[in-house]
Amino acid sequence: MLILPCSATAAAASTIAHAAQLLLSDLERGRRIDATGILRSAMESAAGASDAAGAWHWKAAYEACEAATVLFLRKHGHSMLARAQSPDSLLLMLAKVASLLPTHTRRSEESVELQ
Repeated sequence: MLILPCSATAAAASTIAHAAQLLLSDLERGRRIDATGILRSAMESAAGASDAAGAWHWKAAYEACEAATVLFLRKHGHSMLARAQSPDSLLLMLAKVASLLPTHTRRSEESVELQ
């Protein structure tokens, strides 16, 4: 079971959870998730339409990345810990996973205004 932000509506939460599942396979393959390719495609597939159509927003896309990371760690964290020979080596593994994720550079107009 995946716990999502309480601010998400049921439809948005479902979209985020579905996109996270799609992104999980990319993380498992060690494939970099780029915002304009893989992430956008996962969100469009999960939502059934584009961000331009208003079906989803970039904050939700980044939440899907974070949820995919949690799913990855829930699935592979124990084996990573078992293989790590030191805290430093575990940190390197985690850094590698984090390096596969896009930076949060796309923001909504509202987010920019509030900044």
